[in-house]
Amino acid sequence: MSKGKNITSNQRVMIRVLLDQNLSQVQSAKKLELSRYSVQNATKHIIKSAILENVPRTRRNRNTTERIDGIIRRLSEDNQCSLSVNSIRRRLVEVGLNGRVPRKKPLASLKNRRVLVAFAREHLTWSAVKWTKVIFSNESKFNRFGSDGKKYVRRRPGEEFMPKCKIPTIKHDGGLVMVWTAFNRNGPGPLHIVEGIMDITSYVRILENNLLPYVRSQRLGRNRIFLQDNDPKHSSKATKRWLHRKKITIMEWPSHSPDLNSIEHLRNDVEKEVQRQKPSNIRELEAVIKKAWPQISVQRCANLIDSMPRRCYAVINNFGYPTKY
Repeated sequence: MSKGKNITSNQRVMIRVLLDQNLSQVQSAKKLELSRYSVQNATKHIIKSAILENVPRTRRNRNTTERIDGIIRRLSEDNQCSLSVNSIRRRLVEVGLNGRVPRKKPLASLKNRRVLVAFAREHLTWSAVKWTKVIFSNESKFNRFGSDGKKYVRRRPGEEFMPKCKIPTIKHDGGLVMVWTAFNRNGPGPLHIVEGIMDITSYVRILENNLLPYVRSQRLGRNRIFLQDNDPKHSSKATKRWLHRKKITIMEWPSHSPDLNSIEHLRNDVEKEVQRQKPSNIRELEAVIKKAWPQISVQRCANLIDSMPRRCYAVINNFGYPTKY
């Protein structure tokens, strides 16, 4: 059965005839002794362009210039210079070009980057006193049996399935707990365990029972500001009406901006404690989270809030692309 990259014009014509006879792609492939993949590609080509001839393929852009090509050619012609792939890797490491796993960050579109830079410029000169008025909030998911990151083992050939060389897994991560949390410069705020699926009604109820008492206890005055991400529940009319009635100002938050959302760091602190404790059931997981959250120090929260001007500067300096934060 032919599996070549290109099929002939005659074969394309035959494919078109067989398709007009209502034969399936599998039947056409068997009849013409072609792979189903070849027939599938030819069918797409015929439907899209109605051209039965082979179209010249466009070449991929070269990654090297003529100057670099010349250097490669001269090195290869030099009998006294025989370089292996490992030698090249070592030379790259010597000049600081190490191989690393790329960091995962949200895709930064031009529109999002412009909005992010505009936000950073607007808040770049905010004082620590003004940031103290801001209450950060977030919903976080914690798995009982989640990933501890990339791990390595040393083993001999044939030992890959030995118990000591494996990492056990379990379906659905062994259960999870969803929490709503808030904090400001004065320390960690309320933590609420979310039961079931959170909708707009339940979210407003969480704000009523947790955010409102917290705002009153912090004595932030009239200029209190509430920060939440752009989840549809958060941006709903019902949520905005409730916050307006309670005289709580909503900070317009740019989409895809984890570098500016300091509460993500506190979430990671709790996650590390969950990984360390290794709870055996959901009840223990909830207990670990409830204990770890209030133990976050006031200084830790203050440092995160005080870093906001630096974060804004980094966003501006990096043109809205992800930063080290």
